[in-house]
Amino acid sequence: MFRNLKKSLLCVSLSCALFLGFAEETSFEGLYRYKLDNGLELFVAENNSAPLAYIEIAVRAGAVTQTPQNAGLFHLYEHMLFKGNEKYANQSEFTKAENQLGAIDENGSTGVDRVNYYFTIPANMTKEGLEFWSYALRTPKLEEGELENEKAVVLSEINADFTNPSHIRSAALFKNLFPEEPYKLSPSGSPKIVQNATANDLREIQQKYYIPANTAIFVGGDVKHDEIFGYAKEIFGNWQNPAQNEESVAVPSKEPLSKDKKFVFVDASSSGKLIQIGYYLRGPDGETDSEDTYAADVWTAIVSNPNGSFSNAFVANKKLSIPESDYVGASYTTRRASGIIGFYGALLNDSVKQAPSAPVADTNYGFGSFDVFSSKNLSPADKADEFLATVKKQAALDVTRDTPLSLVIQQFEDSRIYELESAKSILSSLSFFWSACGSDYFFSYDNNISKVTEESVRAFVEKYISGKKGILIVSVSPEIWSDYKSSFISHGYQEITKENAFWQNKN
Repeated sequence: MFRNLKKSLLCVSLSCALFLGFAEETSFEGLYRYKLDNGLELFVAENNSAPLAYIEIAVRAGAVTQTPQNAGLFHLYEHMLFKGNEKYANQSEFTKAENQLGAIDENGSTGVDRVNYYFTIPANMTKEGLEFWSYALRTPKLEEGELENEKAVVLSEINADFTNPSHIRSAALFKNLFPEEPYKLSPSGSPKIVQNATANDLREIQQKYYIPANTAIFVGGDVKHDEIFGYAKEIFGNWQNPAQNEESVAVPSKEPLSKDKKFVFVDASSSGKLIQIGYYLRGPDGETDSEDTYAADVWTAIVSNPNGSFSNAFVANKKLSIPESDYVGASYTTRRASGIIGFYGALLNDSVKQAPSAPVADTNYGFGSFDVFSSKNLSPADKADEFLATVKKQAALDVTRDTPLSLVIQQFEDSRIYELESAKSILSSLSFFWSACGSDYFFSYDNNISKVTEESVRAFVEKYISGKKGILIVSVSPEIWSDYKSSFISHGYQEITKENAFWQNKN
């Protein structure tokens, strides 16, 4: 168990070098890392609380590495990895082998920054489990017949996304916040590209991305790190890289918009009693701005505090009809090349239907001034504009006065200790950050968080939030849309539909 995790986080420093063939000491007790001669990284978390072993294989690939020509092929390739290889001739034999290993929770996924495959097996089968994934990774058959069958499965998943409200809303956000490369946030990809894919197309994916220098293995549970390294070296040591490796990805613009864009999304699942609002800006990226992500995380924790001045300012603004501070906050998720800062709020719909009004110029923030009205005199569009004005005003203020940074940093440490209690949870988190920022980022995270200052938080706000333009999305029920459609349009809102939300429908 990771009982002494807090002590080790604070007391053990991490060397920047990786030692080939020797375990490198990390800032987590019981967690070791190796790097094979071919560049393959191995992470082992020892935890003997149960006779089980978790094995995950992660590849730096997915939406972030897509192009307009192959968007969707990483997702398709992920499916095809289960369809047979040099040792297991087809999906039936592949599944039978998993069952013989005693595998549970087996699955694969294609995300924005990685493709990963994982299962949990009895600890005494760990070597066999590594051999199983070695055949899958290195010798997939990619047969045309199986490919045609699997295309139908992937296409059904993509088509389901086209009717899923949360996917429609997200697609519109990505299309407008990343106008040059929206496909780099869409792991599902393009139906047309998937439909026309060939085995040779998938071989190109394999040869360029499924290589040891772009892959990591995560093993955790009732195992010994040196023994696992011996297995990995024996099984994966002769895996070769091509002459040229994929090393980096292009990072989209941090300021893609010259002015705010406002949208309304009609969601049949929304309550007529609430107006859901989100405002989004480009944030730091792991590929190029990792130093800014620490301040971003600390800032997010401060403004999301329901007792802080940021959230309470929204509750105090009676025009917004926000019932309590838990209904408003901010978010930031570290991504390799698609960091997004988000502000969110849930407003009560207490508006009384009236003729549409036009925003009145306001010298303070450039939005409507409605002091003569109660909240019931404001349309949902008025309230959304007021929410955006409040975001712009409050986000520019110094929030570090709310909470001592030492307390915020202590909360980060406590949260990490709680979240990383098991071998699987610590390796899953490590895998995520390995794909977005590299393993050094994960291991040095607590040390770097402790170095965040009030000045660096203010610098983050100035660099990524103050004066920046973003995307405002208001989600309403069909009833609210029916009553206030003309008001939204007069306030400059565009409706999001499944026809205009997806980059795949551009042409």
